[in-house]
Amino acid sequence: MTYHALILRNPARAEATVDEFERLGIASWCAQLVDTIWPADRTQLERMAQQVLAGKYQWLVITSVTTVQVLDQLLGNQRIPASMRIASVGEKTSHAITELLGRDVDFQPTVQSASGMVKEWQPEPGAHLCYPHGDLASSTLSDWLALQPVVVDEFEAYRSVGAGGGGVPVDSSAPTRTLNVLQAQAISEKLEEMDLLVFSAPSVVRHFAELTGGSVPKTLRTIAIGQPTANAMARASIPVHAVASQPTPLGLAHAAKDLLQLNGNAAAADSK
Repeated sequence: MTYHALILRNPARAEATVDEFERLGIASWCAQLVDTIWPADRTQLERMAQQVLAGKYQWLVITSVTTVQVLDQLLGNQRIPASMRIASVGEKTSHAITELLGRDVDFQPTVQSASGMVKEWQPEPGAHLCYPHGDLASSTLSDWLALQPVVVDEFEAYRSVGAGGGGVPVDSSAPTRTLNVLQAQAISEKLEEMDLLVFSAPSVVRHFAELTGGSVPKTLRTIAIGQPTANAMARASIPVHAVASQPTPLGLAHAAKDLLQLNGNAAAADSK
């Protein structure tokens, strides 16, 4: 039997998850509900980049791959000072930091989330931190840092809007191969054909609820990429059947395998 999954994510970002699902015999569709765009005014971001390069900060705090992409484009060929340490939220973000910024990270929590950072990280008293993030970022880390004996400069690095909502996209990359891509307006009619529905961010949950009213077929199993996404699903009255153990393609694949009780040796067939 071939199972079918709908991954609510930018196809280029979902490609690695599609690959992992294929190894389990799951055929996937991708649907992008959210675009990440540059702020209309980049003045503050450009000032931030100058301050980073000048060595103003002891720590650079990065909680998403999109933030890494923003920094990469702002800095161009210039590199972050070696004296500045980097705190990363998790594995995918750390990989992007190494790949795009040419740096290893100095701190990454065991539990890959803002909550994990709060539990495990302890910046030194008096440290000056630079914390760029998206407009919809959880306040968990900001609230905790406000209680620490440190100085924090926060910057809006990007904005999340409904797909096709306009603005200049931060990430214009495309998949390296042909994927099954579903337009947002076609999601509702496709859900009945799916076995799995993967939510990749709280903002995706909100846009899904706006498009569909939050209704999912009773036979459809859902996976949240992490606890913040699961919390957003619960607030939207969308059932949460699994939360990935790690917010990675492999973590999502493990959750899918457990939900569908797969052996991992089936071959993916053509999509429905």
